[in-house]
Amino acid sequence: MADNNPILITFKELRKAIGWLGILLPFVLSIGLFVMNCCSIQDSISQYYYTRMGSYLTGTLCAVALFLFAYKGYPGETDGKWCNFAALCALGVAFIPMQFAKGDVTCPNCIVFTNEEAWWRVFHFISAALLFITLAYMSYFKFTKTQKDTAIDKKDKKFKRNLIYKTCGIIIFSCILILAPFLIIEKNKIERLTFFMESIMLIAFGTAWLVKGEGIKYLNDKKT
Repeated sequence: MADNNPILITFKELRKAIGWLGILLPFVLSIGLFVMNCCSIQDSISQYYYTRMGSYLTGTLCAVALFLFAYKGYPGETDGKWCNFAALCALGVAFIPMQFAKGDVTCPNCIVFTNEEAWWRVFHFISAALLFITLAYMSYFKFTKTQKDTAIDKKDKKFKRNLIYKTCGIIIFSCILILAPFLIIEKNKIERLTFFMESIMLIAFGTAWLVKGEGIKYLNDKKT
């Protein structure tokens, strides 16, 4: 398919947009809050909802959800369904804030807090977990697929891309396996480890989508 095909260009641009939004999110949140005279990194990405960067967090999650809804994948594949599910999870993370109380405040000048306790806030964590699991699954199993009976040589760019996809998927799964026992042992107490694990997962997720969108020229196939 020719490069000047507007449908193809949009397809790739969607992937790259999703990738960059994921990669940049933890950096923009932490740097943005630093610019606002709050030097403290929050204990999780979700805690930025209660800071002056909360609007950016919610907006980014909504943008990712919108792009995932718009992404349909190849005909005959189930990529679109997986993306739709991930989009719903992203909206759940955006619009169901995590539990946050006055005692959790790490930067009083920049944080709005609430003491409201509600059982339904557990769906925030469920949405976040399902979002990352779905993205890891897509990276490891869906992005690595090739045409039937097509052999891939180790020198092929596709082989290198698949290696990155699988690495990103493994990184996300590994971070989940590290965080889950920690949160269970600590009875869902959020600490700084959560922020760094979430940041690593976002960077891995974003990298996979960026590569899929041909955002790294070195890994792209030569055009014929």
